[in-house]
Amino acid sequence: MTQLRFCILLFFLCVSFGSFSQDVHQREAQSVEELMYKKDPSKARSIFNKDRYLVLEKVRSGKRTKFYKGDVFRFKTRDNTVYEDNLYDITDSSFVITSLNEVMNRYEYVEIKLKDVERIYKYPKRPIRFGIANFSPFAYILIEWAAWNVDPITNPKLILAAGLTAASPLFTVLQNGLRSKKLTDNYRLRVFQSF
Repeated sequence: MTQLRFCILLFFLCVSFGSFSQDVHQREAQSVEELMYKKDPSKARSIFNKDRYLVLEKVRSGKRTKFYKGDVFRFKTRDNTVYEDNLYDITDSSFVITSLNEVMNRYEYVEIKLKDVERIYKYPKRPIRFGIANFSPFAYILIEWAAWNVDPITNPKLILAAGLTAASPLFTVLQNGLRSKKLTDNYRLRVFQSF
């Protein structure tokens, strides 16, 4: 009886896989352009239109971060103005962003020279949150209590867990402080052309 159930189950599995599968020779391969547009539309548009793009380059290691037209670009100018807007156009020595004018309540184009940029931010500032994830250091104490019957109140790891929970917002503050790169001799902003 169990062999009959096993055969019926095997039959239904084969039928279901056979009906949803497609032969390899019948599949249509996607072109390189379609794959690039699917992965990163801004990069693909820049490459195929032969546009310029910005590159933040670390001179010593050669590591590069690229910013294309349409990408959100976060930076600070020498006059302490912080922008977080889309790149609209890139020329040899400057770039144009779309910035919201709050007085007129409309978007305007702002041209900024490369030499006026002081800092570049890699990602937006994260808000300081205090939620259930902050209490994760107490999970090990609860596991010890459930598995080995160690009293959580007298557990010597309780002080460490409490300290890590209290210090977890400081990790967000540190991460926000390390999110920017100042343009110095080691970091420079350059313009490249796609060919």
